[in-house]
Amino acid sequence: MSESGVVFEAIAEATLFGFDATPSEVRIRPRSRGWRVGGAVGTFVGVVAVASPLVVFPPHAVWLIGGLGTGAFLANRRYIERFTLLSAIGACPKCGHGFSLKNTRLRAPHPLPCEGCHHESTLQLPDGLLQKHALD
Repeated sequence: MSESGVVFEAIAEATLFGFDATPSEVRIRPRSRGWRVGGAVGTFVGVVAVASPLVVFPPHAVWLIGGLGTGAFLANRRYIERFTLLSAIGACPKCGHGFSLKNTRLRAPHPLPCEGCHHESTLQLPDGLLQKHALD
């Protein structure tokens, strides 16, 4: 099966200290090493290619260092994306206001901002879920 078809769903929890956790439905796509490396290289080359013509303008070294640094930073962000959070739907543990996230890099812990009370809860995935679905 190709990577683009690998998506799994799970029930996670939105947690906030001092409040009862609320269930959240999540859809996650694991990313292979090839996808991450290819994207990182493409991002780095693209940023450096866009920044390179600027090197002819003084101060020359600043443009070069800035382009290399920005390319490395953005490439690293792509490389560390082992999982993509396709969607997360649930309710805030504090106020009950619904939240919905779409297409973002899954972080640990993953923040869940609430537009109702402006507190930030945390997405808690079941133990071992990501290790079970990792592609590499």
